[in-house]
Amino acid sequence: MTVQPPGSPLPPVADRRAPERRDYRRRAEDRAQFARVAAAAAMAICGGLAVLFLFFWALGAINVKDAVGSTIVAVVLAAVWLSGLLYRRRHIQEDMAAQRVSKQDRERRGF
Repeated sequence: MTVQPPGSPLPPVADRRAPERRDYRRRAEDRAQFARVAAAAAMAICGGLAVLFLFFWALGAINVKDAVGSTIVAVVLAAVWLSGLLYRRRHIQEDMAAQRVSKQDRERRGF
């Protein structure tokens, strides 16, 4: 229903109670970007906790033989961090190779 006074030059105003037309669903690219950021944050936290364990072990605050469970958790966290590092390094090298080719093409065209 539109409301407009008779003889008014203004365009009709839509009913404000009408349902919202915007679509708030996330796009696939947004979800993929969010997943990459979350995975990078998880890898960073795993690496930080593993380094923290190594720091306290080097100070002598943790005895590896007495804290077997903590040692196993620290090794798993370090493995998660290392796998993320290797995965990222492999994909960054592929991206850098693609950028080199693209950069050479831009230089030739004068961009």
